[in-house]
Amino acid sequence: MAMPTISKTIFNSSLKLARAPFDLALGAMGGSDSSAKHLLDRAEASARSATGVLFADEELKEQGRSALLATKERERATELREQAEVTEREANQRQAEVSEAAEKAAAEARRKAEQEKRQAEKRRREREARAKKAEAKKKEKAAKAAAKTRRAQAKAEKTAQLQKLEAKEESIEAKEDAAAVEAEAELLQEAAEEVKKARKNGDGS
Repeated sequence: MAMPTISKTIFNSSLKLARAPFDLALGAMGGSDSSAKHLLDRAEASARSATGVLFADEELKEQGRSALLATKERERATELREQAEVTEREANQRQAEVSEAAEKAAAEARRKAEQEKRQAEKRRREREARAKKAEAKKKEKAAKAAAKTRRAQAKAEKTAQLQKLEAKEESIEAKEDAAAVEAEAELLQEAAEEVKKARKNGDGS
């Protein structure tokens, strides 16, 4: 037989009265959707179902089933929400780790880039220094070669001048020798003519 309406009213009031302190405590602690709240809902649903079975009251049994189903759904929703929160926390943690790793990698890349830049600048300065040194050596070598050439040219010009002077002196000496020989030849010619005249005059006397 079904439970009388008055008895149902008393039963519902008793359930509400019985769980009121727990609801207040859970509300004060912020546990309105906690495991304890779900456990309390399950207890109420079980009480309704058991009472419905005891009194063969289909309405109470249906209320119990509905309350139990609703409690399971809320528990499932809470479980999914907690899983989502855990997943979100893990994702945030992974994101933080990835961000930290990315920042470290970026900092390391910047450090390496700066180091490579300094090394490249050092190599450039060394190349420029070597090029300047090589250019200075080249100029020094060219200057020495030019000075050597100038000395050789000066020596050649001096030698040519000396040879020219020697040739001129030899020419003058040759002319003087030729003049002396010619003068001597003239003297010999004159002497020969004197001798010839003297002989001629001697034969005539």
